[in-house]
Amino acid sequence: MLRYYLVAMLLVVGSLVVAAHFSRPAKPIETASVQSSGTPSAPRAQATFTVPPRGVHGEAPWALSALPECFEQEAEAHGPLAFVRAHLPAGMHAVIAPSVLDAADCRVRVLPRTGVVERGTERLVIPPKATFFTDGRRFALIRQTGTTAELRVYHLFGNGQVTFVSTNER
Repeated sequence: MLRYYLVAMLLVVGSLVVAAHFSRPAKPIETASVQSSGTPSAPRAQATFTVPPRGVHGEAPWALSALPECFEQEAEAHGPLAFVRAHLPAGMHAVIAPSVLDAADCRVRVLPRTGVVERGTERLVIPPKATFFTDGRRFALIRQTGTTAELRVYHLFGNGQVTFVSTNER
């Protein structure tokens, strides 16, 4: 029995010796010291921004989803146009262009095959082939790209309403 303890002790001590022999000591941390002279001063004054920032402009198929203060997305469907149209909520009717939809401080100008979302100085264009639908308090967008389509249904915030405008208004 004693010889088993001796063999085990030799194995442990031997592995410690081998580990100590092959392990490399860590490189010591080197520090540098720099002397500087001078007196502290106040931070340098920076030029003020004199040009007001421009609003965001561009094409944005996701424009309505980016404005949760105006439009809260309720539903979404992707796939072939027939599949997407089948998911359009009952009672929704197409918005005839040109029309204007106001929700909170956002405005959507519905144009033929496209739409323009405006809020303050921001102006985002929903790319063609877009068709808009409403049932009064909800607003839906079907956007077709190639053989696939996308439906997004939104709840309007504020006193959201769709108003129809004359074809002369731009």
